Amino acid sequence: MTRFCYPVWGGTPGMSTGGRVLVVARRGLPTDPMRILYMNYEWDRRGSSGAARHINELTKGLGVLGHEVLVRDRHLAPEVSPGTRSSSNGGPGLRKTLSRFLHEPAALARAVAGLAGETALIRSERPDVVLTRYSLHRFSSLLAARRCGVPVVFEVNAPVAYEYRTFKRGEYSLLPGFPEWSESATLSRSDGLFVVSNQLKEHFVARGVPAELIRVIPNGVDTEVFRPGLIDESVRARFGDGKTVVGFVGSFANFHGIDSLREAIRAVTRDRPDVVFLMVGHSKLASALQAGCASLGVSDRVHFTGYVTPDRVPALMGSMDILLAPYAAQKFFYMSPIKIFEYMACGRAIVAASVGQVAELIEDGKTGVLYNPSEPRALTEKLLSLINDPLRRAALGEAARDKVVANYTWQHNASRVAGLLEDAVARGCEETA
Repeated sequence: MTRFCYPVWGGTPGMSTGGRVLVVARRGLPTDPMRILYMNYEWDRRGSSGAARHINELTKGLGVLGHEVLVRDRHLAPEVSPGTRSSSNGGPGLRKTLSRFLHEPAALARAVAGLAGETALIRSERPDVVLTRYSLHRFSSLLAARRCGVPVVFEVNAPVAYEYRTFKRGEYSLLPGFPEWSESATLSRSDGLFVVSNQLKEHFVARGVPAELIRVIPNGVDTEVFRPGLIDESVRARFGDGKTVVGFVGSFANFHGIDSLREAIRAVTRDRPDVVFLMVGHSKLASALQAGCASLGVSDRVHFTGYVTPDRVPALMGSMDILLAPYAAQKFFYMSPIKIFEYMACGRAIVAASVGQVAELIEDGKTGVLYNPSEPRALTEKLLSLINDPLRRAALGEAARDKVVANYTWQHNASRVAGLLEDAVARGCEETA
């Protein structure tokens, strides 16, 4: 079987021929190894653990399948040595004011300015398909790929325009309706896109993106890294034996349901002297929660680790008997929390808010316990029910691990993405033939 689809450019790699695309025969089935150009527009994925993990794991998984992946960080922030002053003129107040109004024009300018470079990059690397991690006004890769006759697929981890309007409106001022139009127009003209949750797909379909373009591919976990049996000896040394360890791992963000977590700590430390808490992560909210525990006089039973390196996280999770995933009640919970997959892979019992994809992954009473985040004491009551039942905890943890091993490893994720990319390449072949 032969398909006529592979774009090549005359001359040596990297030399432009005016955008002329020559179509030649490429051997093939859709499962042939692909050369994938992966465009990342995170300013600095070194500072975004979730983004870095997703990019690294997807790249590795696609490689295991035999595909070649070329990751290009388009906006990598420069290294700044400690004590180095910014070269920007004006004080922090002026920079903040200017950033509020210039952020969107700057994003548009970067997209326009990047078009030529990305066109040259595609011509130089000669990929079968371009995979783009979408961010604000990120249409340059679409236009560049169209110039070169290469299919382009978008990875969409969040509703970017919605996030700016909802969570960053005090920080940035955007043109009315323009980011929403740009986002929908860009994604609608792609050869496919994948989102991380059903809720996110529904959002984009409502904004006019054709449903047939969108595939839902949740995040995943490395079940060899996150697995039962790992223990951080410092935890047992701190708390001693015979304690039930309840834990949370995360960024302590506003959406994490910190109020419910605070109430659970207060009630459980008051009524159950055999229970201790381990809080892993850091933020201003974590510091405030830690101060609150000190005022209650329970600091000896609630340990805050602060920031820990990623390599320590699996053993810290494994040292917990019950893992908490509190989230605030919200109508539009569109995330695919990597933490939930990692919790499940550790084979520990989970108590989680019944929101969005979390409620799809965790089957209440089978692979974990769900609670209604709108009810103030719901987390506390569900937690106490598990503290009192170690046999049930073990069964829930085992079932949770079985579910992720069977369905939600990073390799599953990569296989699903590869299927979408292969379909985009195959459609391009059919249109070209």
